[in-house]
Amino acid sequence: MRTKVLSAIAAGLLLLSACGQGDESEDSTSPPPSVAAQDAKSTSLDDITVEGKIGKKPKVSFEAPLVMDKTENKVLKQGTGDKIAEGEQVTAQMTLVSGTTGKTVESSYDSDSAAGFPMDKSQISEDLYNALIDVKVGSRVMMSLNGSAEQGQASQTLVYVIDVEDTKKPLTRAEGKKADQSDNPVTVKWGDDGTPSISKPKGKKPTELKSYTTIEGEGDKVKKGQSVAVKYSGWLWDDTSKTFDSNWKKDGQPFVVAPVGEAQVIDGWNEGLVGKKVGDQVVLVVPPDKGYGKQGREPSIPDNATLIFVVDILSAQG
Repeated sequence: MRTKVLSAIAAGLLLLSACGQGDESEDSTSPPPSVAAQDAKSTSLDDITVEGKIGKKPKVSFEAPLVMDKTENKVLKQGTGDKIAEGEQVTAQMTLVSGTTGKTVESSYDSDSAAGFPMDKSQISEDLYNALIDVKVGSRVMMSLNGSAEQGQASQTLVYVIDVEDTKKPLTRAEGKKADQSDNPVTVKWGDDGTPSISKPKGKKPTELKSYTTIEGEGDKVKKGQSVAVKYSGWLWDDTSKTFDSNWKKDGQPFVVAPVGEAQVIDGWNEGLVGKKVGDQVVLVVPPDKGYGKQGREPSIPDNATLIFVVDILSAQG
């Protein structure tokens, strides 16, 4: 099910590939910058000046090129809000600057859409995790990484300025009123911890994406472009005796779909989650053209498979 987690800013070095699609996570310390260390005019975060108030796009300046052989981070301004903790969902404005040119590559301030990501080392880089753990909301953090600003470009030292807007502990399961399931082709039941199971489907396989709410949450509606954390299980329509994928295992972390509507997940998810509410549990019945199509996905999803997902919507940010 899972592919690459994305944020509002192009941050491939910060956000890891999840299992399932063969994407390889990038090592933030290699390859080395393409500008040689002896040619550097700046070599430390202390050589960088960041101006502007938090809440506005920062002005980042230094004498280029900047070359740093190790990842570094520093808190430029300490906020007064809650501390970021393990497992929380962070919302932050992120600005990326090229060490080679000294110019801003991209900033979430320009798109008016903050980045959202989990404090989970299986989904974000350890460098980002270490830079933000225990940092307070309202802080401005600067960090450096070595890598490519965009795929196919030469490696360089990159500078990130991160303005932390919020941190929240997501729900651990859908919360709300249980809905009538009489129109649902499957009946959902729940374990004590919320783990869903489903009955054999009734009726014919749908040829269009279908969505059914089993638990009605009370949170805000999910909007296109947000970062959405979910718990989920997936079954084949033709075999509901076992899941082909699930993050309900013990201590399983929420999976983040970002930016929802355009995330690197199947179309059934991008289309089926927008408009739902935080706290909802939804059943998505996904026909092949909204799933894995004619090719399927080895080893568990055959070609032209109709899929059934039960998805708990735990948070939506950005």
